[in-house]
Amino acid sequence: MTHKKIQFLASALAAFVLGLSASAHAQTGKPLLIGQTFVQTGPLASLSTEPLIGIRAMFTTLNANGGINGRPVELRQLDDAYDPAKGAENVKTFAKDGAIGVLMPIGTSSAVGAIKAANELKIPVVGAYTGAGPVVKFTDYSFPVRISFDEEYSRIVNHLFTIGLSRIAFAHNDNPGARSAMESTQKFIAERGDKMVGSVAIKNDGSDAAERAAELVKLKPKAVVLSATNDVAAKFITAYRAAGGETAFYSFSFLNGQKLFQDIKKDAAGVVISQVVPYPWNSAMPVIAEYQAAMKKIGVNEFGYASLEGYVAAKVMVEGLKRAGANPTPESLQKGLESFKTLDIGGIAVSYRPGEHRGLTFSELSMLKADGRYLR
Repeated sequence: MTHKKIQFLASALAAFVLGLSASAHAQTGKPLLIGQTFVQTGPLASLSTEPLIGIRAMFTTLNANGGINGRPVELRQLDDAYDPAKGAENVKTFAKDGAIGVLMPIGTSSAVGAIKAANELKIPVVGAYTGAGPVVKFTDYSFPVRISFDEEYSRIVNHLFTIGLSRIAFAHNDNPGARSAMESTQKFIAERGDKMVGSVAIKNDGSDAAERAAELVKLKPKAVVLSATNDVAAKFITAYRAAGGETAFYSFSFLNGQKLFQDIKKDAAGVVISQVVPYPWNSAMPVIAEYQAAMKKIGVNEFGYASLEGYVAAKVMVEGLKRAGANPTPESLQKGLESFKTLDIGGIAVSYRPGEHRGLTFSELSMLKADGRYLR
């Protein structure tokens, strides 16, 4: 997705709530209010752009088709600037306004605050955009969709040891979620009787990426595992290559490979990315065909993993609302979600039941090719 296109789509998000509200008024049923606390400002704001496009595609199509039992869904969004206290405050505002649930807080800090408030207020949170331990840990009102960071990094480490790469280093954004990912990876390496050769924490604006890259190059790792935002990863990988490092790079799922290729071209070739939703171009899978059609209806013809994850999280919320009765409440939404047991949502299955909110179990590794496309 081009930078210009991303800017256009980001600005369009500002009109998202207004558009959904207008759609709501065009229908006779009272809107079902859902809240979303997300990162709109600050250095991590780019995390939100694409997931919000997928959410918009889901709800726009849903409302155009009559909503749920004749009632449209209205999504109300507030910025938390990646501050857990603000995320918690936003959830309290949504609850006061009559929201039934909270959808996809963006990032670990935001989600931690949102889930803490949600458990106090007894309002379900669906599909937080993070796999950090405190977020995926079971609570009565948190319903993760993606697998945990621990599972992602465990599978990456298993893959690296399987192909004979045991000299592993780690580079990450200097924030709590990314730091926990490094600690988990360190633990998984230790469980195999080895040690991580080193790690570096990079400022969230990437301003010290070159210095941190130079530090890590000296350690001569065979693989560098990343937990970094796109801008930070691009700066770090470019600096690492420029310093003569010939390491293989492996990243968790937040890295947008298409944008990385646009930013650093040939330096992105060979980067391996863990994915927690299926290949967004595989229209043979029902949920992918549905996602692609919904994206086209809002004028977006460029698909990607992050927008698909937003779409899937919104779809899970909708499936919960459909099972929450004629007049959904936070309590009946919780029961509706827990009634899934194991629910096929179009080729992938989401598992929730009382005492266990598992979500998806899906993941796969994909490699960026020299032309910016994915090799699976």
